Amino acid sequence: MLNVTLELRCNVCGGERFLLPTLDETAQDIRCAGCSAFKCKSQDLERAMAAAGPRRGGRHPAL
Repeated sequence: MLNVTLELRCNVCGGERFLLPTLDETAQDIRCAGCSAFKCKSQDLERAMAAAGPRRGGRHPAL
C-alpha cells in the first residue's frame, strides 16, 4: 500500500491521506490512512482523475 495525500477528504475523520494499493495487491480499495474507512475503488479514482484532465501547466502534482 502507498500512503499518499490526495485532494479528497475522508467522510469519517476528515483526513486527506489515503492508502492506495500497488499493482501486485489483490484488494483494490482506497482507504483513509487515519481511520481505514473505505473511500472508493482504485478503478473509480483512476477514472475520475482521467476525466479531470491535466491541471494548469499540463502536469498533475506528484502523489
